[in-house]
Amino acid sequence: MVDGRAYFALGGWNCSIDAGGGVGCDLAVPAASMNVLYAGMQVSLPNVPAIVIDSAMLPAHPQWDSNGSHTLPGGNPPLTRLTQASYHDPQYSVTYAGANCQITFTGAAVCTSMGHGFSQWGPVPHGY
Repeated sequence: MVDGRAYFALGGWNCSIDAGGGVGCDLAVPAASMNVLYAGMQVSLPNVPAIVIDSAMLPAHPQWDSNGSHTLPGGNPPLTRLTQASYHDPQYSVTYAGANCQITFTGAAVCTSMGHGFSQWGPVPHGY
């Protein structure tokens, strides 16, 4: 925890959760695009260096001006492995200020907060 913000590595992403439940992740390699569910339609947005949930009014979306703001100097500490109660429980998880991020049993990175979320299980991240 640094200045009221939780920092952690989520797979290849450096992420943080602020005290208000805002979640953001700097992607290790910028994604060529991100699919965002907006007004019931999938919208593809290009050149995604970071993803953020910063409002209950908007879905998770690219953060083009992150400039590494979710990354500590030297990188973020990894999440610790959880003892799984079942095969379908997450392997790694962090919860802070009403937000949750996890690595699922299938290896997908997922974060939720403010009624929205984002995930990646292939080359294209998805926001909702």
